[in-house]
Amino acid sequence: MKIASKVAFIAASMFAAGAVLAQGKSPAVQNLLIGNATANDTQAANNDKFAELLTKYSNGRFKASARHGEALGNHAQMIGAMQAGAIHGMTTAVGFTASVVPENSMFDMPFLLPGRPAMITAFAAQSKAAALMKEAAEKKGIHVLAFHGIGSQSFLTKFPISKLSDIQGKKFRVIPSPPRMGSYQDWGGVARPMELGEVYTALQQGNLDGMENPPDVIYKMKMHEVAKYYTITEHFAIAAIMMVSKKWYDGLPKDLQDVVERAGRDTVAFSDVAYTKAQDDGMKALRKVITVTNMPPAEIQKMKALALKGVWERMKADPQKGPIAKLLLQDLDNFNKKNSNRR
Repeated sequence: MKIASKVAFIAASMFAAGAVLAQGKSPAVQNLLIGNATANDTQAANNDKFAELLTKYSNGRFKASARHGEALGNHAQMIGAMQAGAIHGMTTAVGFTASVVPENSMFDMPFLLPGRPAMITAFAAQSKAAALMKEAAEKKGIHVLAFHGIGSQSFLTKFPISKLSDIQGKKFRVIPSPPRMGSYQDWGGVARPMELGEVYTALQQGNLDGMENPPDVIYKMKMHEVAKYYTITEHFAIAAIMMVSKKWYDGLPKDLQDVVERAGRDTVAFSDVAYTKAQDDGMKALRKVITVTNMPPAEIQKMKALALKGVWERMKADPQKGPIAKLLLQDLDNFNKKNSNRR
């Protein structure tokens, strides 16, 4: 679907949503749109499960369907439409909401989150900083059902990496969040924010030298066809945000709000299992088709030290993000004490 058609579709949906809200009551059956930027991957399955459970738990009062592959627009378009109530919900990497809710970008701090999906979910569930992020999102028209884990990210490149200096001056695709871009500044790389759908061609044409993502995304998106080296660093991990339109949610009766919350909780449980299997399967698949190596521990320590002196200090000094950055470090300390044998 071309962008103009997407915009027209969203505009028509917004008009319809506004008409429903203007009536002051929910219709007998609400057709719900769940947006998703990816296709044929675990994130798509996650959004499908959320739509399925919304329909099931509402006893047919909701008829929800997920639309994949940016059928409803890119991330910025879908988030805007969701704030307006035209798109009812979506799940995506939390960094894509940073332009709307800057506080959410703090989950993208380097070497913060544990690598396994269920452990990321557990960290977010006990995080006091995450509670503040939810409050900030509410003020921007986004009701957050949960943050949950996708997996750790490492370097996929067109060149081998054995030391940190190998990435200096190289161009890497990143999710457009300040902590990620700031980390590459500290490490000497060049961060290039870009939609995932553009990355394959950019790598193929030499406009990018590398990217970072969990194994399942790389394999299912066939990025390994154009970049042949995967270096395990786990310098970032992706937390997903499961969110719905606050405008729509606030207009629901209490029993249907409970349905939405229940569907969200059960989708997170599904996601933890699905993403764990996907990451394990993705790594096995990558090892068969490209070169997979581990960054030497001493080089990873260099990355951590530079980030702690660099992006972490800059974010702690930021008036808006500083309190959350500091709280995240407390969350991390508490979580590590409770889960020292599980990370």
